[in-house]
Parts: sequence; structure tokens; C-alpha cells
Amino acid sequence: MSSSNGRQRISFRQLGAEPYRAFFPSGVLAGITGVMLWPLHFAGIAQSYPGQNHARIMACGMFGGFIFGFLGTAMPRMLSAHPFSTWQTVGLVLLHLAMVSSFAFGQMIWGDSLFLLLLTGFACCGAARVRSRRDLPPPGFVLVALAFLCVTAGAILTILQSSRDLDAFWINLQRLLSYQGFVLLPILGIGPFLLPRFFGMTSPHDFPESPLGVPAGWTRKALTALISGSLIIFSFFIEASGAFQAAYGLRFATTLIYLILEMPFHRAPTVGNPLGLSIRIAFVGLLAGFLAVTIFPQYRVSLLHLTLVGGFAVITFVVATRVVFGHSGNLHLLKERNRWLLIAVTLMLFGMATRISGDFWPKILASHYVYGAIAWIAGVVLWAIYVLPKVLDAEPET
Repeated sequence: MSSSNGRQRISFRQLGAEPYRAFFPSGVLAGITGVMLWPLHFAGIAQSYPGQNHARIMACGMFGGFIFGFLGTAMPRMLSAHPFSTWQTVGLVLLHLAMVSSFAFGQMIWGDSLFLLLLTGFACCGAARVRSRRDLPPPGFVLVALAFLCVTAGAILTILQSSRDLDAFWINLQRLLSYQGFVLLPILGIGPFLLPRFFGMTSPHDFPESPLGVPAGWTRKALTALISGSLIIFSFFIEASGAFQAAYGLRFATTLIYLILEMPFHRAPTVGNPLGLSIRIAFVGLLAGFLAVTIFPQYRVSLLHLTLVGGFAVITFVVATRVVFGHSGNLHLLKERNRWLLIAVTLMLFGMATRISGDFWPKILASHYVYGAIAWIAGVVLWAIYVLPKVLDAEPET
């Protein structure tokens, strides 16, 4: 079947073989749901304070949807292994949707249990591809493995918390492992392989296929990733113990050094491509949040949105744009002006700034949370209008 633009539509089998086609829309739906909890709360429709519901939906639902979709599509190709089956992808997406629904309706234990089941199912699907691999993944994927260890530990801690009293250290550690480790580590792990292409550069993590051994240089970069990831995880333990400035100072320094070593944006050519510009803005936001909390730890909940929204979320949507366009035969469209992407990113950043400002002026907190949510959702909807229809376009035969 062909679409209105003349491209071939995907089949049901192709939908399963490239999980991003289902997980990206599910992740967008989760993001909108998680942010909408704030206007609903201040309008009196959602009675309970949505702090934890919102955080779980954004980390496990929105970011999780994009992480599962990207890795489920890219990992089998990187390993030269067979893709996910249709029923594996469908089952995982249904678990994702059920998890988001549980969190949205305040059923936290159900949501946490479903998320742990989703992690287990995805890990089993990934392990089967690792066993049949004919190539090594990029060395930065050591950080992806650490991210899944972090979020699995975080999910177990949340389930334990529902049945017994945990002290503040473990509660804080659970949130750091789930909300930061699950997203930051994959960004740093996948970034060196994918992001240089945004600037027409060769990826330093793109090694020749080596089915029988480890290519030269792979081990060194994998060790760099392991040390960096271990330092970031160590900073979570420092923060959970109450040493906020030391924790964020270490996280900022480790992230900055890793970016300089493995993603040298300072050597990238200046390009007018909206994706390249947006990526630069996002990494500035990511680092700015860590630095701001290091200097003003008393405002860490607010200032961390520089990292979570201005960094993590913008990187997520920009990378997803490249994935969708690249896998649907629309890669050439990225060379166009694409002002819609810059407008979408601007709306997301404006929403972030509005939300942060609310915490500094309590009298306008409620209205700024609402305005910020509406602006951010508007940016996501604009992005979705231009990008998500292309998940139905089949990748041309090569």
C-alpha cells in the first residue's frame, strides 16, 4: 500500500522489525500525558499532587519509549543479528502503554511492576541478539548497559519501597538511578556513534565489522566509557548521602570531559542545519543544569530542568528526527531549512524556562507551571505533526 506522498507503507512485519515505529509514538503520548498532569492538577481535576507520577511517566514512559525504540531498532543492526519479531515488539509496546496508564492514574505499584516486566522482556530480546551476534556494538554501549543496570536497580527499589520503609538515602538513590542514570548514560553512550553524522564528521566509535575479534582501539574507548559511567553512578551515591555540590560538580566535570574526548563539538564545522544547531543547544542545556545545581544546590529541583528538559528532552527529539527520517527514505529532507524543528525546540525551551521561573516566585507558581506545560506540549505536538507520520513510510530497498 502506498501513502499520499507516493511512498510504500510498512507492513505489519516491518513494524515489528523496527520497534521505533511503535515506541516513538508511544513515547510522545507518554510525554504529553506526564506534562498534562500539572494543568489537570491546578485545575482541580487531578486531586493528588502529581510529582512522582509526572517523574515516573517522563523517565520510564517518554524517555523509556524513545530508548527502547532506538535500541530495539539499532542494536540488531549493530550486532548483525536478526531483528525483533512483530509479536515481541507488540508485546513490549503494550506493556509500555499499560505502565504509563498505571502511573497516570496513580497506580504506582502496578506501574513500577509493569516497568520492571518491560525491562526484563526487553533484556531477554536483546540477550538473544547478543548470543547470535556477528559483530561488536560500538564501545560507548558500555554506558547503555550501565544505564539498564541503573534503572533496573531503581525499579527494584521502588517496589521494595511499597512494602517496607526505606531511609532517605535509598529513596533518593532510586530517583537518581531511574530519572538521571537511565537517560544520561545512553545519551553519552550512543552520542559518539551517531551525533558526529549531524555535522558531516566521521564517528570515532564506528569500527570495522569484526566477527572474530576486537578491533584496535575498541577496548580503550570502552574503558573510557566504563570509567566515565562509573564516576557518574558514584556521583549518584554522593548526592543520595546529601553532598549535592560535590555530586553535581563531579557529574558536570565527568560529562564535560567525556564530551570533549568522544564528541568533539568544538572541532565540528559550523553548519546551518537545524539538527546540528539544536544538538549544540541541547548539550549546553545538559551541562548548564549540572553546573547551575553545583553553584546553587538549594534550587536543584528547579535548575535541574535545564538538564532534563533543555538537555535530555531536546536531544531525544532531535535524535528521533534523524532516526525517523533516515529509516523512512526521507533523509534528504533534513537538508532543507526545517524551520518547524527550530520552532518546536524553541517552544520546548520556553516551556522549560516558564516552569523554572514558577519556583522562584511562589505567587505565580501555579500559572507558570500551567503555561510552561502548554508551551512544551505545543512544541512536542508540532514536532509530532512533521515527524511521526513518516514512521509509516517503508525504508527503500538498497
